[in-house]
Amino acid sequence: MGKFRKLMTLKEHITIWTFVIVLSIVMLIIQHYAKGLTKEFWLSLIPNVIIDCLFILIASYFIAFLMQKFEERKAKNKVYKMLGQRYEKMVMGLAKDYITFITKAPCETKEDINNMEDIKEQVLSLHTNIKTYIKSDFLSKSIKVLVFNPQSQTKNIFDMFQEVQCSVQQYTKHFKDENSKNMDSFITKYISVIPEDLRERLFKVEDTLQSGIFTTGIDFNVPLNTTNAIFSPEEFALVFKELGEDIYFLLNYFGEMQEVNSSKKSNGGLPHQIKAENFILGLLWLMLVYIMVDLVRL
Repeated sequence: MGKFRKLMTLKEHITIWTFVIVLSIVMLIIQHYAKGLTKEFWLSLIPNVIIDCLFILIASYFIAFLMQKFEERKAKNKVYKMLGQRYEKMVMGLAKDYITFITKAPCETKEDINNMEDIKEQVLSLHTNIKTYIKSDFLSKSIKVLVFNPQSQTKNIFDMFQEVQCSVQQYTKHFKDENSKNMDSFITKYISVIPEDLRERLFKVEDTLQSGIFTTGIDFNVPLNTTNAIFSPEEFALVFKELGEDIYFLLNYFGEMQEVNSSKKSNGGLPHQIKAENFILGLLWLMLVYIMVDLVRL
């Protein structure tokens, strides 16, 4: 009900109450001259009032639900307009590193290097089939990564990337430090506007990156040979499966906003936009009319 107070101003409250009182008096006058305000009329009014109260209660919950969804979409849209590109850059970097970590190969995308839909499909596939990648040799296999070499003797920028091999420890260090730094910077700068559910998920990913599985000897300046390391593939698979679920959530968080904006661009924008406030007020007026019609029938 607090959302209704925010929705309607004092003027609107006065208008609604005035409408109810005036219409009620008019209906009573009509009843008086038509059939009279008899005992039967007042007795029949009681069950109708009960039904109308139940109707109002159900409608109030429905309206509150609509208002909550509207506020959530409004908050998301506001954040996306302000931080959309910055957010996507951070999450795409995290997702690509995750794909490289699991597959041991550079992340590749269809058509465009920033093809988010393709990245989503790859993350979802890895999350579903994580045990086929994380086996007993997971820590012994080196990881192929692309490194940018500006001194390469070529004019083609894509030829400036060279494929190199790095150990699991080296890539774990990179994966943890790079993405923790990016996420911490993003949260610190924009924490005041980030929706609560998104903020909680970002903190959860940060906690995962700082957990024991992502701790290496390099963190303590002690390089270790993990070729024959003994570990639990099931435990690793569980952590990376949960991390993949969190990354997939982050990739899809603004999915609705992206679709709406894409639709607006392709259609040249919507000529008319129905405001939630007008819709809710329309429902309130409909409820009042329904109640008054019941009075007339008595």
